[in-house]
Parts: sequence; C-alpha cells; structure tokens
Amino acid sequence: MPKQLPKETPASASARTALSADWLNPSAFENLLQLDGSKGQTLCQLTESGSVLGVWLPEKEELFYPAWQLTLSNEPVPVLAELLSLLRGSYGVAEGERTSGWEEIEWLTAKNALLGGRSPSMMLATDPELVLEVARQYFSSWSADASW
Repeated sequence: MPKQLPKETPASASARTALSADWLNPSAFENLLQLDGSKGQTLCQLTESGSVLGVWLPEKEELFYPAWQLTLSNEPVPVLAELLSLLRGSYGVAEGERTSGWEEIEWLTAKNALLGGRSPSMMLATDPELVLEVARQYFSSWSADASW
C-alpha cells in the first residue's frame, strides 16, 4: 500500500520552494549534461534508469534536477546510480515504492552524523565513496539500521 503524504501546508510549500530554488529545469539540466541524442541518451532515460535524480515540483508540474548530483565536468557523480538504487530499494527511504524524488531529497539533504554533521548532497562532490558507504550502512539488508 503506498504511503500517504502529509497534507500540504504553507510552511511545507515554502520549504520546498526554498530548497529547490537553484535546481535546474529539464532543459537546463540536459544542456549541462551535453547528452548525445544520436547515441540514444536522453534525460528521460537517465532519470528512469536511476542514473540521475529528478524531483517532482507540483507547482511547476515537472521534474527539476539538483546540480549537486553532477561532477565539475557535468557528468553524474559516479556513485549516484548505486546510491539512488539503495535509497529506492526495499530497505530504502520509501521501502521500494515509487517516489516523487522528495523521499530521496530528505535523506540526501539532511545533516548526517556519520558524515561529520554534513549532508550527503554536500559530500558527493568531495567524498562520494563515503556517502555511498554511509547509505549502505543505512539501507542494506544486512544493516541493523535498515529502516529509515
């Protein structure tokens, strides 16, 4: 049974707007990625395969993309696909259910004690392997904490 989302409030809408203020619309994100359509690369394919994270913004009625998931050379952070797979898996933030992206964002942007009080999204640029290891500790079947 899908989880029921909390009722929207002015405070939650305001927080969502503030958090997503610098995220990119699909066109801008696709331009950064410099995808080669002749090789069958599309942003839709990357999003659906879990190679990048698109987050649904209801007020704009489309997915938006945080830039922190890209390297300085505008490629998805190498560990991102595995990280998203863990977050979306049976032991992840939505227990294997389809999400709007906000469930992943909640974990990715929250301060984490195992990352020295920094958020996983902040640490992706400097220590992506550590972020992946922390996610494994939280969201793997063998983890005693495998329930977010």
